[in-house]
Amino acid sequence: MCNELHRERRMSMLTYEQLPCSIVLLNSEGIITYANTFFCNLLQRKEHDIVGEHVERFLSTTNKFIFHSSFYPQLHMHGHVEEFVLHFERSDGVQIPLMINTKRTLYNGEEHVVCILMSMTKRIEYEQEIRTIAKKLEQVNEEQAQALAKLQQLHAEIEKKQQELVMITNTDKLTNIFNRRYIEHYLAELVEVAGQTEDAFSLCILDIDFFKKVNDTYGHQVGDYVLIEIASLMKQHVGEEGVVARYGGEEFIILLPNIAKEQAVIISNAVNEAVRTYEFDHVQRVTISIGVSTYRAGDTESMLINRADRALYYAKQHGRDRTIHFRDIEHVLHP
Repeated sequence: MCNELHRERRMSMLTYEQLPCSIVLLNSEGIITYANTFFCNLLQRKEHDIVGEHVERFLSTTNKFIFHSSFYPQLHMHGHVEEFVLHFERSDGVQIPLMINTKRTLYNGEEHVVCILMSMTKRIEYEQEIRTIAKKLEQVNEEQAQALAKLQQLHAEIEKKQQELVMITNTDKLTNIFNRRYIEHYLAELVEVAGQTEDAFSLCILDIDFFKKVNDTYGHQVGDYVLIEIASLMKQHVGEEGVVARYGGEEFIILLPNIAKEQAVIISNAVNEAVRTYEFDHVQRVTISIGVSTYRAGDTESMLINRADRALYYAKQHGRDRTIHFRDIEHVLHP
C-alpha cells in the first residue's frame, strides 16, 4: 500500500514537472513541501533552498502582511483562494508578481495546500504597454482636437478676412457706403429677378447741385465733407428699404427693391428735404437733384439708368433741388 502511494505521489510529481507553470505544496503550517522546477527556476534558486522553508521567506515585508491579513483568512474560510497576486523575491532581490490559485486538500491524511502560480510579469508589461498606447492615443486625439480647433479658428479668421475683403472691394473709401462696382452688380441681380417675377423696383440717381462751385469756393476737403454728410443722410432716410451707393464724383444711386413709383418718389423727396434743411459746416446751403425710374417688363440695367439719368437732367434744367420721376415727364421728352 505504501509503495502504491509512493508511486502515485511520484507520478504526480512527474506530472507537476511537465507543467509550464509553478506548482508549490504547503503543509498546514505554511512550510513548502514541494516546489517544481518551473518555480525554482523562476526564483533562480535550487530546490533544496526552497523546500522545507516557510513560504514567507520568499515574500517581501509588505507581501507578508498581505499573506497574513488577506490570503490566509480567505484560505481558512473558504478552503481555496482564486487569482490572488503576491510578489515573490528572486535570489537577486527582484520582485516577481505571481497570480496564485490555491486549494486546501488532504494528502496521506495530512492537510496540504496546492498552489498553482502563474507569472504576471508579461501581463503587467502588456497592461503597461496598453496603458502607454492608450495614453499616446489620448495625446494624439487631444493634439488632433487642438489642431482641429486651431484649423476651425483659422477658417473663421480666413472667412472673416474674406468678408472684410469683399466689403472693402464693394465700399467707397471716402463715404463708407457701397461703390459703383457693387451697385451695378446688385442692379443686374434685381433686373434678372424682376424679369422672372415682374416685381417692380425703382432706381434713383442723385446729383449734388453746383458741387463744382463748392469745391472751387471752399476747397476739396470741404467738398469731401459734403459728400460724406450727404451719404450719411441718404442712409438714414432710405434705411432698410433700399441700398445706397456712390456712383462716381458727386453722383449717388439709390436702389429700392419692391418699391414702385409712388413710394420711390416719397423716399426721394424725404432725402431731398433732409439735405436741403441740413446745416452743413463751412457751407451755407447744399441741395440735390434726383431722377427716378421704375422697372418695366423687358428693361435692362442700361435702360433703367438711362431713364433715371434723363429725369435727373430734367430736374437740373427745371430749377434743381427736386425729384423727378421719368414717367411724369415722358410725354414731354423726345424719344
